[in-house]
Amino acid sequence: MSRLLKKLASLRLTLVGMIALAVLAVVGSRNPDIGTGVTIWPIALLVFNLLAALLSNKVFRTQTGLLVFHVGMLLVFACIGLTVLTGYEGRVELVQGGAFDASQVTTMKQGSWHDHRLDDLEFFQKDVRVNYLPNFIRLDTNSTIQYRTAAGEIREATTGDQRTVNINGYEIAATFNKGFAVLLHWTAEDGREALGSVHFPSYPSFDWKQVTTWTTPAGQTVELELELEEPVADIRRSWTLGRTDLPFEVQIGRSGNAVATARNGESVALEGGTVRVEGLRMWMAYRISYLPYLSWLFVAAMLAIVGLAMHFGRRYVLPADSPMKPRVMEADVHVARV
Repeated sequence: MSRLLKKLASLRLTLVGMIALAVLAVVGSRNPDIGTGVTIWPIALLVFNLLAALLSNKVFRTQTGLLVFHVGMLLVFACIGLTVLTGYEGRVELVQGGAFDASQVTTMKQGSWHDHRLDDLEFFQKDVRVNYLPNFIRLDTNSTIQYRTAAGEIREATTGDQRTVNINGYEIAATFNKGFAVLLHWTAEDGREALGSVHFPSYPSFDWKQVTTWTTPAGQTVELELELEEPVADIRRSWTLGRTDLPFEVQIGRSGNAVATARNGESVALEGGTVRVEGLRMWMAYRISYLPYLSWLFVAAMLAIVGLAMHFGRRYVLPADSPMKPRVMEADVHVARV
């Protein structure tokens, strides 16, 4: 058993684990099909390596600083491993006045141990206000959402620019990606109705090309172009993006290159039914992340730093005659003189 612990505690094994972790982290981050989940194997190796070193190396019993440092590093790798296994990251766009729909989330990363609870999230998009300096320099983002807590309470919060909202363990953060959307009311030939929104490209990044495609409930694909009839901003002055009372029209390109124009409240006949423009809204893109061990990772890293400071402080800062300063063995002195 002691031989096995010593082999697991080998510094060569530590080096192999560190190299494997670095290589797999780079490969996984650059290949979405592989993902960073492959790093769990070198992380597990490093955890067992550090644990074996703590159990087999007697030096930790006499040098508290080294003990604290290695315990901290052990916890760091354990927290990283648990984050890889249980973490989650996704993206979703939410239209003003609309509710969060878990089926619309695009998953970017998901650990194999993640307990998928997106269906339990309940929040709604309210006002969006993005302040700009002259020349389209973004100052700050303010996106207000209304959400339900785990206890059933209804609350409001504003996200954006390092401000996040924690809902049932998930961090909801507004991104820089936002734009205009139009509400469309569809009436089929058989009388069935549907109401939804179509999002145009990010604004003002693509203010020159507010064009997208939409597939109607009847299966016809049309091209939509948003035309704002008055300037949204004066680039010479500070301004705020968020107004939805602007006059606008939507150009709808149908088959055969025929184009119809509809203003707010007007309808256009398409294959299988008619579509009516119901209004202009803002949409906001959100990053949804689940990293429950991130705070513990910070604590573990601080513990490792404290242990390292204790070790070097005891070795180099304390007076030479201090009883707490570690003594150099005579065998070591003899080797140094040789």
